[in-house]
Amino acid sequence: MQLNRNLESVKSKLKSKYILVISYAFSIAITILVYLAGGTNKVYTNLMYIPIAVVSSVSGKKHGIIHAGINGLLLGPFMPFDAAENIKQPALNWIIRLIMYVIIAYVIGFFSDHYKQEIEKVSIRDDEIFNAQMATIYSLVKLAESRDHNTGEHVLRVAELCRILAERLRCKDKYKNYINDDYIENIYKAAPLHDIGKVGISDNILLKPGKLTPEEFTVMKKHALIGENTLLEVKQKYPGYKFLEMAMHITRHHHEWWNGNGYPDGLSGDSIPLSARIMALADTYDALRSKRAYKEAYSHEKSREIIILGSGSHFDPDIVEAFIECEDEIAKIY
Repeated sequence: MQLNRNLESVKSKLKSKYILVISYAFSIAITILVYLAGGTNKVYTNLMYIPIAVVSSVSGKKHGIIHAGINGLLLGPFMPFDAAENIKQPALNWIIRLIMYVIIAYVIGFFSDHYKQEIEKVSIRDDEIFNAQMATIYSLVKLAESRDHNTGEHVLRVAELCRILAERLRCKDKYKNYINDDYIENIYKAAPLHDIGKVGISDNILLKPGKLTPEEFTVMKKHALIGENTLLEVKQKYPGYKFLEMAMHITRHHHEWWNGNGYPDGLSGDSIPLSARIMALADTYDALRSKRAYKEAYSHEKSREIIILGSGSHFDPDIVEAFIECEDEIAKIY
């Protein structure tokens, strides 16, 4: 969150500098216009309030006052009152005008600085509340994993798997303009939330050691929708956090199959969000490599064979290819 805020701060400063340069250019243009129009006896001097107001509102009180002072001097002692009659300005005229410019800049800049400070306070407070809520959500995730015969390490491993796969896919022409640094960061954050909906599944189904009945499996499948709805409530309060949207896609769709035989929506191919297709492979691989009450942990070689057999049916072939290309790095996680 702090990184995002720092990036926004840098962008804001660059934007302010750009506006500052434009405003000074506008002030010079107004100065030329006033001179060509015959002097300060015309109404064009009032145009100077525009760049002053812009600089003060965007860059704050300090820059606004400096800009106002320069503008006041531009239309000051060297600018004639009436060029045609060769009449100089009375000193009192331009001094009062300069003072008025400075006062306007001070007032606008004061409220601009105050508003920015309040926005920053609200942003920090929202981040604190959001982080507290996400900490609670991640705790629920670990609780769900522990109930489902998993350890908290599962959510950390699938996050790392998703990151590795996304970075490998980024090297392919098909995805290089889609997967960027933000995408990789977001999928790393979102991946641990994929099974949060399991907190809404009863123990007699979630912890059943044997095969689920068709009715029980129907209930189990609801965890995808429960998880999505849980994250939707958070996203509605904090729409600026992009990784929550990805987390919703992953939570709802990570059990979809490439051939359309998955759930809950029976999506197929590219209609399944890429993040969910990545998670489908990462989640399956981790389940294969992990010991469960109903099975022993499989080796990387056996898990790899199962993943390859699922290419084009369960898994996106592109992601299986990426998995094979970075399998040594993936195997080291275990």
